[in-house]
Amino acid sequence: MPTDHPIHRQADWRQGWILVMSGFLPVMAIIALSPTLPTLLAHFRDVGNPQLMVPLLITAPSACIALFAPVAGVVTDRFGRRNLMLWAMAVYGIGGFIPFFIDSFWAVVAGRVVIGLGEAAVLTVSNTLLADYFDEKARHRWLMLQGLMGSILGTVTIACSGFLAAKGWQWPFAVYGVAFPVLFASIFYLFEPQARVRPAAAGAGAASGPLPFPYKVALVVCGVTVLLSTIYYVQVIHFSVLLKDLGVQDPQSIGLAMAIPSLGVPIGAVIFRATTRHGVPNQIALVFAGYCIGLGGIGLAPDYKVALAFAFVQQLANGIIVPVLVAFAQSSFSFEHRGRGMGWWASSFFAAQFVSPAVVNVVRGTAGGLQGAFVVFAVIAGIGAIATLVVRGRARAPAVSVRI
Repeated sequence: MPTDHPIHRQADWRQGWILVMSGFLPVMAIIALSPTLPTLLAHFRDVGNPQLMVPLLITAPSACIALFAPVAGVVTDRFGRRNLMLWAMAVYGIGGFIPFFIDSFWAVVAGRVVIGLGEAAVLTVSNTLLADYFDEKARHRWLMLQGLMGSILGTVTIACSGFLAAKGWQWPFAVYGVAFPVLFASIFYLFEPQARVRPAAAGAGAASGPLPFPYKVALVVCGVTVLLSTIYYVQVIHFSVLLKDLGVQDPQSIGLAMAIPSLGVPIGAVIFRATTRHGVPNQIALVFAGYCIGLGGIGLAPDYKVALAFAFVQQLANGIIVPVLVAFAQSSFSFEHRGRGMGWWASSFFAAQFVSPAVVNVVRGTAGGLQGAFVVFAVIAGIGAIATLVVRGRARAPAVSVRI
C-alpha cells in the first residue's frame, strides 16, 4: 500500500465513535461474565475442578490478546487495517454467541478462545486506526471519550449481565451481539488509511526505503506498560478481599463499597484530556503518583472508610492510565510500524493481568499481609514517578516520539 501521499478521506465523528465502541468490545468480553460466575459454577459443577476451570472462561480472552495481539499487528501493517478489523469483529460476534446455542463446557471454552482471537485484532486495529485517522489533539479527545464511555458502558454491561443471568446461564452471552451493529457501521464508514507524511520527509523516505521496526522503542513502551498495568491490577483484583479484611463482610456491601470509588474513573479520563498539553511523560508520572498515594493510603488505612477515600485517588489514576498508555504507544511508532507497535502494547497490557496476581501473592507473603503488599506497590509507584520525572528532565526532546 503506498504511504507517500496524504490521506484522500478525512475521518470525522462517525469513524471516531465506531472506534470508541470497538475499543470497548475487548473490555466487555471480560466484564460481561464477571457477575455470572456463581451461575456458571453451579451449571458446570460436574466439570473436573470447577473452581479452577470455570473462572478460565472469564480470563481466556485476555490470554488470547496477550498471545495473539502481536500477530494481529504484523498482519495489519502488512495487509491493511480495514479488512482485518471487519473480520475480527465478525469472529468476535460469532465466538460470543457460540455458548448461547450449545450446552457444553468445552464448546464454551472454544467460544471464549474464538472471541479472544477477535479481541486481539479488534483492540490492535482500533487503536491503530485512531492514530491513523486523527491528529494528536483530536486523538486525545477520542481517547478521553473512550475512557468515559468505557466506564458508563461497563456499568451498564454488568447490570445487564446480572439481569440476564437470572434467566439462565446462557443468556449473558447474548450481550456479545452488540458487535454486529458495530460491524455493520464499520462496513459502511471505515476506510483504509494512508500515511500522513510531511512533503519534506516524503523524498527522504523514498530515497532511503522503509525504516526497520524500532525494537528498542517497543521495549520501552512495553516495559512501562507492564509495570504500570501490574500496579493497576493490584487494586482492581484484590480490593474486595482487603475490604473484607477491614470488616466489610456482606457481599452486597462490598459491591456497593467498591462502586463508590469507581466514580473516580470517568473523572480521571477528563483529567487525562486536561493534562495532555503537559506531555505524556508528565502524565505517566501523574499516574505513578496517584498509585503511590492511593495504594499507600489503602495499605495504611485503619478501617474501610479511610481505605475507600484513598481508593478514590487510585481510581482517578485508573481513569488516566489506559488513555495515556495508548497515547504513548500511538505516538511512538510511525504509520508503517504502528499496527505492530499497538499489538505489542496490547499484549503487554493484558499479560500484566496474569502477572499481577502472582506478583502480589509473592509480595504479600514477604510484607506481612495484603495491606503490606499495597504499601510495597505504593513505594514502587513513588519510585516510578520520580524516575519518570528525572528521565523527562534529562531528555531535551522525547527520543521515542514520532509525529506524523
